[in-house]
Amino acid sequence: MTLNERVQHLTLFINFTILVITGFALKYPEAFWASPITDVPRGMVFRGLLHRLSGVAIIALGGYHLFYLLLTERGRGILWDMIPKWKDGGDLWETLKNNLFLSRPAKAIQMGRFNFREKFEYLGLIWGTIVMTVTGLILWFKTEWLMFFPLWTFDVAQAIHFYEAILATLTILVWHFYSVLFNPDVYPMNWAWITGMMTEHEMSLEHGLELERLKAEKGREPTEFREAAVPGRGRAYPVHPQEKRKTFSIRRVYDTVRDLNRRIRDWKGGP
Repeated sequence: MTLNERVQHLTLFINFTILVITGFALKYPEAFWASPITDVPRGMVFRGLLHRLSGVAIIALGGYHLFYLLLTERGRGILWDMIPKWKDGGDLWETLKNNLFLSRPAKAIQMGRFNFREKFEYLGLIWGTIVMTVTGLILWFKTEWLMFFPLWTFDVAQAIHFYEAILATLTILVWHFYSVLFNPDVYPMNWAWITGMMTEHEMSLEHGLELERLKAEKGREPTEFREAAVPGRGRAYPVHPQEKRKTFSIRRVYDTVRDLNRRIRDWKGGP
């Protein structure tokens, strides 16, 4: 993930969390987690304002993301790779067979840049954003809406908004959090949303085909070597070889702590 994409993801994460808390606080004001909102003076008024502001931020982010997909080369690549293909159906079927112990031994599944789970999540995000935007605007502008439509349409929009919110929240807590946090293969988390990078092990498990493609491309890059042959142009040498500089990385800190814990655990003491 590029820095641009990580900022988009972080913006979505923050505003989605605010929408969930402030939205369900209206439905369940007596809940213990809603007390920081309901117990302060004019807390519910502030709740409504914050909910609407975050809703507008999500809509603006959706518009920006759409332009990012259509107007940038990388965005168009993401859009194309996110389109479900026949192979995704086959990968889903093979995954089900592995999980239901129908394939023994479990079959290794080679998936591309985005696997079928990520594509389902992405399409669900698009669908949910559209539904919540339309129904949210209806609830926001109730008076204007009822000038043209009967009351039952408002009640339907209210019901859809509430149950879609439940579905979206459960999708994040159950599905997305497992994929990026609690999955044993990536625990304690997939660091791509912070560092923009995945380990080779994670890539081999979830995006094997993409890993092979990246390795093939890297093998064709002459800048990775002190000298390299260039067909038809003699030999190429880097003009100013750049020294690799170690920069601060949260992932590097995590790896250091993990290695230290492993050494402490495996140490058996002296004689």
